[in-house]
Amino acid sequence: MQIHKRFISEQVKFLLKGYCEGTVERPTIEEVLEINRARFFKLLEKYRRDPNNFSIAYQRVAPSRLPLRIENEIEIDRAKGLGCYQSQPRKKVHDREVITTAIDALIQHDGSHHRWSPYAKEKWVLITSLDDFSRMLLYADLFEQEISWAHIKASEALMKMYGIPFRYYVDSLRVFRFVQGRDSIWRKHVLQTDEVDPQWRQIMRVLGVDVTFALSPLQ
Repeated sequence: MQIHKRFISEQVKFLLKGYCEGTVERPTIEEVLEINRARFFKLLEKYRRDPNNFSIAYQRVAPSRLPLRIENEIEIDRAKGLGCYQSQPRKKVHDREVITTAIDALIQHDGSHHRWSPYAKEKWVLITSLDDFSRMLLYADLFEQEISWAHIKASEALMKMYGIPFRYYVDSLRVFRFVQGRDSIWRKHVLQTDEVDPQWRQIMRVLGVDVTFALSPLQ
């Protein structure tokens, strides 16, 4: 069947333009238009002679639809030509900012719940400790549950290997911090935030390790 009975000139023109710019391959165009190699190069020659006035002679009122991806690219191409297209800004890749000037000054400590293997039947928690200045991963291990004892053992292992750090940087998980209104069982809130220490925080106080809390979960 002839091309002009299935497509309009603008659709064919867009594909040929993509070929000239290196964004669309010849076999793809031949497959979409259902033409052979010889027919493709004839159309290409005609397009290159006069790209602006390129036409396939007859226009179909209701042309066959191109694949959705190509239709979307045609719309974007039109919008760019009219100066109406604004590309989507790339999402900023999150990274932990280095805020210290010495090794062992700050340890970023966190736990992440995931099904770490496609063969695993349940989620485990990965507890990690990262030195803020050197970006060295000082500790990483999997635990069945994120309980106080797991974080205590993680901190113990780190300190035995690398010494006692100056400060830990953690989120406000109840393992690390008592938060009024979330952890209190008292209706009148007898205890306010940080007026009682969880076990992990008590150990940090005994060791003289300062603790800083993030305003949101660590990434």
